[in-house]
Amino acid sequence: MDLPNAPDPLSTVLLDGRLPALLTGVVLLGWGAKVYRVLVVAPGVLAGVYLAAVVGELAHLTATVSVVMTAVLAAGGALLCHFVEGMAIRVGGAGLFAALSAFIWPLLRHAPVPFWVPLVAAILGALVFPKVYLVLLRPLTALIGAWSIAWAVKRPDALWLVGGLAVAGTAVQFWLDRGGSGAAPAPKKKEKGKKKG
Repeated sequence: MDLPNAPDPLSTVLLDGRLPALLTGVVLLGWGAKVYRVLVVAPGVLAGVYLAAVVGELAHLTATVSVVMTAVLAAGGALLCHFVEGMAIRVGGAGLFAALSAFIWPLLRHAPVPFWVPLVAAILGALVFPKVYLVLLRPLTALIGAWSIAWAVKRPDALWLVGGLAVAGTAVQFWLDRGGSGAAPAPKKKEKGKKKG
């Protein structure tokens, strides 16, 4: 009887998701505010990829056509979010607050997260985040990065680890931006009229 081949360690780590989570966490921890533009267009890219997958399955498209359609729809979604930045920030804030609520609730209540908690948090995030995202961008991205790293090392419930990494990441981001005016400029408003000289 043939024994099954031992799993490839690298494949196991990649499929487990901990290595990607660790790398993503490190990027968000130290450079979260720097990748602000990526975060803005991310909802559009994800929506385009999802739409392409649905259409490809319904229309039974070939692999080549599906890849091309995925690239086109993802790029279109990214451009849409770029031009509709305010809406993208609201969607990002909703997702961010929902994710934070799902992380914080079990730590405070030691119980599964009720369905309404992420929903309420998402609504709150959509309303509040656009007003405070420039101020909170560094600490929030550092917190998400810290939790991603903690999850990758199988210590997602270690508050001292998440908190320590989040504080350190926030400090690093402020230190990296010490010579600049900020990580992400607010969307510019159009001038209604020109001043006469």
